[in-house]
Amino acid sequence: MSRSRQGWATVEALLKRRGAGWLLLALLAGLYIWAYWTHPLNPGSAPVTARTGWWSWSDQYKYLLATQDLAAGKVTRETYHYPLGYSALGVPFVKLWPAHVFFVPDLLLVLATAAMWWRLVRRWAPATVALAVAVVFITTHGDLLRLTMVVPWNTLPTQLTLLSGVLLMLEVRGPRTVWWLTGLAAATWLVRPADAVSFAPMLVWAVLRLETWRARISCGVGGVAIIAAAMGAVGALNLSVWGTWRTPYEQAAHTMVGFFSFPLAEKLYWTFVDGRPFFGETDTALLWRYPWLFLAVPGVVFWVKREGAAGAAAVATVFLSGLLYLGYNDFFPSSFYRFSLIHYVSWLFLPLLAAVAGVCWAGWRTRVVWLGWGGALLLFVLASGLQLVERPLSAEVAPGEVRALPKARSLWVRFPGESLEKVTALRFDGRAILESADYQIPYMPSDLKLLLGDRAEGGQLSALPGAGINATPQVGDFRWGWQWAWGRRHP
Repeated sequence: MSRSRQGWATVEALLKRRGAGWLLLALLAGLYIWAYWTHPLNPGSAPVTARTGWWSWSDQYKYLLATQDLAAGKVTRETYHYPLGYSALGVPFVKLWPAHVFFVPDLLLVLATAAMWWRLVRRWAPATVALAVAVVFITTHGDLLRLTMVVPWNTLPTQLTLLSGVLLMLEVRGPRTVWWLTGLAAATWLVRPADAVSFAPMLVWAVLRLETWRARISCGVGGVAIIAAAMGAVGALNLSVWGTWRTPYEQAAHTMVGFFSFPLAEKLYWTFVDGRPFFGETDTALLWRYPWLFLAVPGVVFWVKREGAAGAAAVATVFLSGLLYLGYNDFFPSSFYRFSLIHYVSWLFLPLLAAVAGVCWAGWRTRVVWLGWGGALLLFVLASGLQLVERPLSAEVAPGEVRALPKARSLWVRFPGESLEKVTALRFDGRAILESADYQIPYMPSDLKLLLGDRAEGGQLSALPGAGINATPQVGDFRWGWQWAWGRRHP
């Protein structure tokens, strides 16, 4: 045996020892503690009322205020904004550590998530490979991890529940799978209700693969009852506080933001391929920011081939979760890192990274996975040349207004030379327009321009009198084009 193979075998044997996992978790805990206390947004010892560090951010401060009220034994309209599941985790630390109530819960959540990821990747690759992949990922994705796992976010519990569900789907059989997945989905509902929807593919298959119809019916009805109980408990709380089944935040998420108002193909392009068209974002495209995502194509094929129908159900959960946020009207290149919305989908990197590790280690031995490697190459070629080009359209325009908007969506409208800040002076048929629900704007330096979605209903777009918008607007949509553009993708 060569020295390299002998060394590999020695490391593998050490990692398989009983205490190795706990040692790795201890090392990760130390790394997390260092990252937490050295984070540039850590509020330190400042009182929370000073709103320094991440307490100056709206979401984090709302979590904190809700935690303080829960610790005082009350729920009030003033602080009940988001679902209370995440805030409840910080209650034991309000008096002990008032400026860092989420430090211990987040640390435990991250460690548990890491343990689930380790078990997942170990299904497909040796411990040595899993450790190497983890070290490389942590080293090269430090900024992403500091943003999504060190800053307090209510996605930290849901990334654990979803990843645990994926692992359970593959490891556990029989009614236990249904009960575990049901419990995880119910817990997720208490934190981020939309994320609970992603459990649907796994729950359906977990029930269908039971051996008898009696078991399927009893487990299915029982599972629905448990999830309904969680929904009912939250609804009852909402009724007692707000007098409605849904909180104002939940209502606003649907009416003032909404879902799927912009063409999905264009959002896929902006998200993965190029954020420059319309938005002017040069470094947000996920395929080029994280090139290993190309390997997720053969990774997913390998995953399904290795795990069968259970693997397909788990993959469906991963893709459904991504689809829900891709369709969210506020999820655009301008918000991924500027407003930290990447934390919505960052959990998806964990199962995909595990699949990439598996396919790189063992995928070469399976012929059907070769199709996935071909798909990755095709995706690379497509992403390197595909373009989304602004195309002018004819429209009836006058200084400061579009008198008759084309019906096509998405649609862009530009007022050359006008300040972007004047967007609040624009009206659809005289009514105020809502950012996210009706339109998007770029956050890079730009003229006044809007991207209109399906909910932007109205025949006329005009400025309020006295707004000072005198430019004659330009109107257009987008067309697909092709040109090899390696330099454009990699500035």
